[in-house]
Amino acid sequence: MIEAMDANKSENVTGEPRNSAVRGGLMALGWLLFALGLIGIFLPVLPTTVFWIGAVWCWSRSAPHLTRRILAHPHFGEPVRLFLEQGKMSRQGKGWAFAGMTLGFFLLQWLGQPGIWLSTGMGLVLVLVAVWLWRRPEPLSDSPEYLRAGSETDIAD
Repeated sequence: MIEAMDANKSENVTGEPRNSAVRGGLMALGWLLFALGLIGIFLPVLPTTVFWIGAVWCWSRSAPHLTRRILAHPHFGEPVRLFLEQGKMSRQGKGWAFAGMTLGFFLLQWLGQPGIWLSTGMGLVLVLVAVWLWRRPEPLSDSPEYLRAGSETDIAD
């Protein structure tokens, strides 16, 4: 199979890295992010969708078939697609993210009893992430019909 290559870049026109080591690294990082997201389904402290957005980004450059599997997921596929294609996040998704970050912070304080510097640093990072999330645009409606209507693009091999 002949692929058009751009001589000035280390990726071909489909966005996949030419170097097999880079591809392998992206594939491994994608699996790590996917696993963290999978754990997040069962632990409210870890956000599933955020990790799966990262996995989709990695896999879109190394294993597009895995990207399509996440985007086809009945529950998490639409929020991932909405964020990747439009940079939007539903109000419900933001609420779950805020709740998870808050719960994680308080669990760390209670179970881990970190020092003042770690607590302050983590709290600051969480506040900055919360502000960034709050500023993300929201879709006009949280209904699945609207989300599907705005996601007609398909990820190609």
